[in-house]
Amino acid sequence: MEIVSDKKISEKGIASAAELLYKGAKMLAHSCPECKMPLFEKDGKIFCPSCGREVVIEEDSAAKAESEEKPPESTKPAVKADYDEAVEKIEMAISKVCDMMVESRSVEEVRVLSDSLEKLVDALKKLRE
Repeated sequence: MEIVSDKKISEKGIASAAELLYKGAKMLAHSCPECKMPLFEKDGKIFCPSCGREVVIEEDSAAKAESEEKPPESTKPAVKADYDEAVEKIEMAISKVCDMMVESRSVEEVRVLSDSLEKLVDALKKLRE
């Protein structure tokens, strides 16, 4: 997992991500090349919720050739890994939002962060059901 310290994930990006998760979008293991926010997939489109950029993920040719040669294996381990990663990312986002709330000096900012936090917690509950 890549942690980027020179670019902060915006409050708007976190709120958008929480809303997308709540609405059933899938958080992917890839991040936006522009802003480093996790990418999401919904209705067959892959995009960044923060900068709105639509993204195409390409497999490298060696990995693609290998996947074409091998018969598909059980997807349960991959699904478990995706689930674990999604839970971890949501928990990290919750932690960041909490940190931002503690540091905030604006009532309006705390309200927006509180709304984002509520959506993230709801998304986490949905994942764990």
